[in-house]
Order: sequence, then C-alpha cells, then structure tokens
Amino acid sequence: MNTTKLSSKHQIVVPKVVRQIMKLKAGMNVALYPLDDNRAILLKQPKSYVQTLEGLGQEVWRSLGGADKYIKDMRADRTLWSK
Repeated sequence: MNTTKLSSKHQIVVPKVVRQIMKLKAGMNVALYPLDDNRAILLKQPKSYVQTLEGLGQEVWRSLGGADKYIKDMRADRTLWSK
C-alpha cells in the first residue's frame, strides 16, 4: 500500500509507483470518487466519456446469452407471475 499526507492546503501527492502504474503525467486531470467516509477511487479523467463508456457491459450480456435471449427468458418468467 502506498500512503501520502494531506497538506495544509488539502492537496495530496500521488506516490511515484502509482503515477507510473497509472501513467499519470503532470497537468493531467484525475477524478476522485468517494465510496464512503473512509475510501475513494482515483481515476484518470478520460479524453472522451463516450468512448470510455462505449461497449460497457458487453461481457455481462454475453454471459447471459445475449440481449435477445435475456429478454425472452424474462418474458417467460413473467408468465409464471400470474399463475
């Protein structure tokens, strides 16, 4: 685990090993997403959110047999609700 201190101006220095792994360069924008009162996630800000989100969830749909199969299965399940 890499640690750092919060400065009096509420700034942090990202440790060198983290910068190297994430390929962070000076001047790059990053985003901090708080998870709770003890944890946050640091992400590089993407150049394009559209390109970043494109195809999100493809593996999930494949694991379910595709969207068409999933919808068909869900419709079949709904017929059981009324019985």
